[in-house]
Amino acid sequence: MPALYLGQAIVQLLEETNPPVVTEYSLYALVRPILESGSYKGRPITRMPTHWGHSQLRAMIYTLMKKRTLAPDEDFKTGVWQFVQSLTAASAEQAICLVDPFAYISHLSAMQRYGFTDRAPEALHMTTPARALWTQMRTQRMAEDYSEASVIERPPPLIRIGLQSVIRRRPISLHETKHPARPTDIADNSSRIANVGRVFVDMLDEPALCGGIQHVLQTFERHAEDWVEEIAGAVDAFDSPIIYVRAGYIFDELLDIRIPQVERWHGFAQRGGSRKLDPHAEYGSRFSAKWMMALNV
Repeated sequence: MPALYLGQAIVQLLEETNPPVVTEYSLYALVRPILESGSYKGRPITRMPTHWGHSQLRAMIYTLMKKRTLAPDEDFKTGVWQFVQSLTAASAEQAICLVDPFAYISHLSAMQRYGFTDRAPEALHMTTPARALWTQMRTQRMAEDYSEASVIERPPPLIRIGLQSVIRRRPISLHETKHPARPTDIADNSSRIANVGRVFVDMLDEPALCGGIQHVLQTFERHAEDWVEEIAGAVDAFDSPIIYVRAGYIFDELLDIRIPQVERWHGFAQRGGSRKLDPHAEYGSRFSAKWMMALNV
């Protein structure tokens, strides 16, 4: 079979995989099998470089831009390109999840996706790990991705790419957390979403981002009984005394749902504290003596 230049092989690979957006990191992940085998679909690569470092990758991206195969994605500050011939336009959440491997749909947007609310938030709520934690997760991801010997001398780093306030004409509300969820992949989609239990935990932690405390309580009343095991597991995983107390009060006094975890959560109720059901409202006059928490709703 006739040989291919590396650039030709990459273009054919992009046409086959049809990525909506690429970064240096994701493009290298696509190209790496070609570099390691020296061929593409049985066709040898002519003039195969003896090494392929970060600078060679950038030069290849520049060449692909000149040939109008790639174009800068203007919805991101830098380091993201669109495959011009792509037949699939990435949605806002898809683009963000492709660019940030640790980001996921959260809060009111996740509630809408799961059918827990009929509200349609104007802004897309996305969550990503706080910067220091993101860096730790990046280091681990790169160690896993580059664990085997590679022909590349200096692989491209996984970098945290800045987001614009509007992506794909959708306002973006980006949240950072020191306690990121283990998100669930959305089938036939490049995006991720917080799992159901974690969505309920986020309602307790940040009700203002989930439609407000009244909407949160209504959501628990309508849907929590169907997801008791998932919610309890997510509450325990979050490991926060105030979340234990809020969840315990709702399960115990509001919903009358009896599960073993509630008694353990009750051990985190404490006298003389400043705990509130709604963290953003004044204390009010109502109080749960059992859960030692202001019911400021």
